[in-house]
Amino acid sequence: MRGNLNANQVKIDNADKALKVALERKRKIIVQSKQIAYNMLSELYGKDGQELVDAVTAEHDLIQKFTDSGMTYADIEGLIDSSADDSKGQTSFFDDKPDSYAV
Repeated sequence: MRGNLNANQVKIDNADKALKVALERKRKIIVQSKQIAYNMLSELYGKDGQELVDAVTAEHDLIQKFTDSGMTYADIEGLIDSSADDSKGQTSFFDDKPDSYAV
Protein backbone atom coordinates (compact mmCIF):
# COMPACT_ATOMS: atom_id res chain seq x y z
CA MET A 1 0.00 0.00 0.00
CA ARG A 2 1.37 3.29 -1.04
CA GLY A 3 0.51 6.38 0.95
CA ASN A 4 1.28 10.04 0.82
CA LEU A 5 3.86 10.91 3.44
CA ASN A 6 3.14 14.62 3.17
CA ALA A 7 -0.57 14.08 3.81
CA ASN A 8 0.24 11.96 6.85
CA GLN A 9 2.65 14.60 8.15
CA VAL A 10 -0.12 17.21 7.85
CA LYS A 11 -2.44 14.93 9.84
CA ILE A 12 0.24 14.48 12.51
CA ASP A 13 0.85 18.22 12.69
CA ASN A 14 -2.89 18.89 13.01
CA ALA A 15 -3.17 16.29 15.77
CA ASP A 16 -0.23 17.89 17.59
CA LYS A 17 -1.86 21.32 17.36
CA ALA A 18 -5.19 19.95 18.63
CA LEU A 19 -3.41 18.23 21.50
CA LYS A 20 -1.62 21.44 22.49
CA VAL A 21 -4.93 23.34 22.47
CA ALA A 22 -6.61 20.63 24.59
CA LEU A 23 -3.73 20.56 27.08
CA GLU A 24 -3.83 24.34 27.44
CA ARG A 25 -7.59 24.19 28.03
CA LYS A 26 -7.00 21.46 30.65
CA ARG A 27 -4.33 23.57 32.35
CA LYS A 28 -6.70 26.55 32.55
CA ILE A 29 -9.44 24.38 34.08
CA ILE A 30 -6.99 23.01 36.66
CA VAL A 31 -5.88 26.54 37.60
CA GLN A 32 -9.52 27.60 37.90
CA SER A 33 -10.30 24.58 40.10
CA LYS A 34 -7.37 25.38 42.36
CA GLN A 35 -8.58 28.97 42.70
CA ILE A 36 -12.08 27.76 43.62
CA ALA A 37 -10.66 25.39 46.27
CA TYR A 38 -8.42 28.18 47.62
CA ASN A 39 -11.39 30.54 47.87
CA MET A 40 -13.43 27.89 49.70
CA LEU A 41 -10.62 27.24 52.18
CA SER A 42 -10.03 30.95 52.61
CA GLU A 43 -13.69 31.45 53.47
CA LEU A 44 -13.69 28.45 55.84
CA TYR A 45 -10.59 29.55 57.74
CA GLY A 46 -11.16 33.30 57.40
CA LYS A 47 -7.57 33.71 56.25
CA ASP A 48 -5.68 34.51 53.06
CA GLY A 49 -2.24 33.94 51.62
CA GLN A 50 0.44 32.60 53.93
CA GLU A 51 -1.92 32.68 56.91
CA LEU A 52 -4.19 30.22 55.11
CA VAL A 53 -1.28 27.96 54.17
CA ASP A 54 -0.05 28.03 57.78
CA ALA A 55 -3.52 27.20 59.18
CA VAL A 56 -4.07 24.27 56.82
CA THR A 57 -0.53 22.99 57.42
CA ALA A 58 -0.94 23.21 61.19
CA GLU A 59 -4.24 21.31 61.01
CA HIS A 60 -2.67 18.63 58.82
CA ASP A 61 0.34 18.30 61.13
CA LEU A 62 -1.90 17.99 64.19
CA ILE A 63 -4.00 15.27 62.58
CA GLN A 64 -0.81 13.47 61.56
CA LYS A 65 0.47 13.60 65.16
CA PHE A 66 -2.81 12.17 66.42
CA THR A 67 -2.79 9.32 63.90
CA ASP A 68 0.91 8.63 64.55
CA SER A 69 0.07 8.25 68.25
CA GLY A 70 -2.51 5.59 67.40
CA MET A 71 -5.71 7.62 67.27
CA THR A 72 -8.25 6.80 64.60
CA TYR A 73 -10.09 9.43 62.60
CA ALA A 74 -13.18 8.63 64.65
CA ASP A 75 -11.20 9.35 67.83
CA ILE A 76 -9.99 12.64 66.39
CA GLU A 77 -13.50 13.60 65.36
CA GLY A 78 -14.62 12.89 68.91
CA LEU A 79 -12.37 15.72 70.08
CA ILE A 80 -14.38 18.27 68.11
CA ASP A 81 -16.79 20.43 70.10
CA SER A 82 -19.97 19.95 68.09
CA SER A 83 -21.61 23.01 69.70
CA ALA A 84 -18.95 25.20 68.08
CA ASP A 85 -19.56 23.72 64.64
CA ASP A 86 -22.22 25.58 62.65
CA SER A 87 -21.70 23.49 59.51
CA LYS A 88 -24.21 20.87 60.75
CA GLY A 89 -21.49 18.23 60.87
CA GLN A 90 -20.31 18.44 57.28
CA THR A 91 -16.57 18.97 57.25
CA SER A 92 -15.93 18.35 53.55
CA PHE A 93 -16.54 20.65 50.61
CA PHE A 94 -16.59 17.90 48.05
CA ASP A 95 -19.21 15.42 49.13
CA ASP A 96 -22.17 14.92 51.39
CA LYS A 97 -20.36 12.82 53.98
CA PRO A 98 -20.70 14.30 57.47
CA ASP A 99 -17.14 13.12 58.19
CA SER A 100 -14.42 14.26 55.80
CA TYR A 101 -12.04 11.72 57.33
CA ALA A 102 -14.30 8.76 56.66
CA VAL A 103 -12.91 6.22 54.23
